[in-house]
Amino acid sequence: MKLKLVVASMSVLGLISSPVFADTQAQTQTQPKHKHHHHKKVVHHYVDAQPQDYKAMGALPTIVVPQVDTYQIMYDAMSQNTGRSKAMPDWFNRIGVSGGLNADGHWGNRSQGYMGENYTRVSLNDAYLNVAANVNDWTKALASLSYSNFSSTNGRNLGSYSTAYTNNQINLEQGYLTVANYDVSPIFFQVGKQFSDYGRYQIHALNRTMTQVMTESLQSSAKLGFITKMGLHGDVYAFSNPSIQFANNHSNTVYGASLGFDQINDQLGYDVGLGYMSDLTGVNDIQNMMGNSPFGLHNYVHTVGGLAVYGDLNSGPFSVSLRYTTAIQNFNPRDLSNQFHNPLGSGAKPWAADATAGYAFNGWNKNQNVYLGYQASNNAVNLALPKSRWLAGYNVDMWKNTNLGLEVAHDVAYSSGKGGNGNSSNTVGARASVKFG
Repeated sequence: MKLKLVVASMSVLGLISSPVFADTQAQTQTQPKHKHHHHKKVVHHYVDAQPQDYKAMGALPTIVVPQVDTYQIMYDAMSQNTGRSKAMPDWFNRIGVSGGLNADGHWGNRSQGYMGENYTRVSLNDAYLNVAANVNDWTKALASLSYSNFSSTNGRNLGSYSTAYTNNQINLEQGYLTVANYDVSPIFFQVGKQFSDYGRYQIHALNRTMTQVMTESLQSSAKLGFITKMGLHGDVYAFSNPSIQFANNHSNTVYGASLGFDQINDQLGYDVGLGYMSDLTGVNDIQNMMGNSPFGLHNYVHTVGGLAVYGDLNSGPFSVSLRYTTAIQNFNPRDLSNQFHNPLGSGAKPWAADATAGYAFNGWNKNQNVYLGYQASNNAVNLALPKSRWLAGYNVDMWKNTNLGLEVAHDVAYSSGKGGNGNSSNTVGARASVKFG
């Protein structure tokens, strides 16, 4: 539920969190009647996509200006940090602190073991504290501490909610240095533990989408990118992948690139983008499922790259989001088979797609939204994904910085001929989110 955009000045590159298409949750409590500004790209209509749901990037604005900071909006999306709460400004004039938590509950059939679904009855999906440093006009830094106690491996498919986030312990989830000054140059450099610019998703979602499972990459990496005022942006990145053992002396360095174009507008806006990753073992969940090969632990045989495409459109209170990701070629069957734990299967070439439509409105002086989505996958039975999923959800800003949401999902497993059991299952998820700072 978004109203008008208020974004901090250029001097806080990489540290302020502002949603793409200008949705700022902080404004919804002071201007609840302007519902013609509540809607933006559909990803923010998910129960798991509210600004309260994501960790702040620790902004330290010295001057707040009533203008659209398109540089920062695009940068937040490239860093997978869209919609996070902002840190308290001007604390010692250089340091900012913010945080929040997401508490989840789940009911229904919780024994399927799909990757991306949290099967814990009641869990603290994410409690976080962010500290950001505004070092000088060129240099910024962020440290993001997180704690989660979602479900681990559970059910027939041996999936878990996520392998990108550390479970049941306090963890430095993100920590990186940013060098940039858009008043001087469109180029930025970032190094440290960060999310790769591969696909688009919301971290610590109520339920992670199939495309998120196949694209989310949290790594210690180096990134060189650019952002222009006209909306064109892109980057290249690289990171080491030492946890995978390669056969035939393959390199364990993963690299990638992305290119996108955003037109940020309150009443009619859109974005489109394309990402490439040289080795899909750089995606945390894909790397994890390699260990579930029917051959057991072995040297990774064949490097397979991937592509991710995204697009969003908002018009009035309506919004639509599209995501698609695919392996570029088939995996070696020793690495990833297209049959459920069947060593005689062929090498898989998995893909996933999702489409979500949302509608935002104001009722009873509270910002609210509803959404409907459909997801599908293919050749992904050994990534612990269902064949298809329908979902519907609703959320409401009950009080200042407090959001409540509900989501219902219907999953259909792969058929027996594809290595699944063909069964369907239903789950209900609820989330209570707060933010501070």
